[in-house]
Amino acid sequence: MLSFIGKVLAGLLALLLTVSVIYLALMSGSFYTPKSTHVFGDEKPDYQHVFVVGGTRGTGLDIVRDLKQSGRTVTALVRASSNITELSELDVQTVVGDAMIPETLDTIIQSGNFDAVISTLGTSARDLPKRQNFIQSLVKGQTKMAPGARPDFVGNKNLVDAAVAGGVSRFILVTVIGAGDSAEALPLAARRGHSDVIPLKTQAEDYLKASGLDYTIVRPGGLSNGASTGTAVLSSDPKAFSYIARKDLSKLVVRALNDTSTIDGTYISYDPQRPNLWNLFLD
Repeated sequence: MLSFIGKVLAGLLALLLTVSVIYLALMSGSFYTPKSTHVFGDEKPDYQHVFVVGGTRGTGLDIVRDLKQSGRTVTALVRASSNITELSELDVQTVVGDAMIPETLDTIIQSGNFDAVISTLGTSARDLPKRQNFIQSLVKGQTKMAPGARPDFVGNKNLVDAAVAGGVSRFILVTVIGAGDSAEALPLAARRGHSDVIPLKTQAEDYLKASGLDYTIVRPGGLSNGASTGTAVLSSDPKAFSYIARKDLSKLVVRALNDTSTIDGTYISYDPQRPNLWNLFLD
């Protein structure tokens, strides 16, 4: 009896390992190498006062750090409830507002004398049900944000409109691999989990492209909190996919801001050292 149970458990373990290996393979970008990578040109930090949205944590905070290290003045949009301890330590100016309330942005941007806007604005999948409430309120003509509504399109749209109205010429938007013409690059196993947010990211990209602003769009894959590899690049090949450290993504965004040859360009952020999902577990 014990021998039979042992065989069953061994079989289940083997099945679990097999499924895990297949899943990790399906979440991999190692089967495709970008056909081209961007060669940064003469990088000049011409945009001296940058307005960052999403800068209180994660990639946005790393972008703020890199901007400050480059000698720029940075203003970050924060909510009244945001923890701004790290921004204060970086000597970053903060303004309280909400990207989902366009009147707030209009006032801030028109009075801020900003040279560029960088947005990493987005939310997690757990907010999706509440987003529907927000969309319904917009249809009814209500402008107040429903709690938890996704800003992936609406918030970025408001930012673009405010930048145009405020005379800001440069806009960098961080979205995600899978948006726009990169749909096929997103691993099959990840597509269902991103099926709600990707159309919103695509709408935001399209809206920015049609705005007349000097834009750059950067699409990362899965994000790691690990150390920088220093090997990450930008690629205009929409079929490329990899994971990337937030620190490396930040460096690419700031270099793109410095490089006028990235204007009106859409790029994948690609790190050849992080092609697989398990790279994130090793960080």
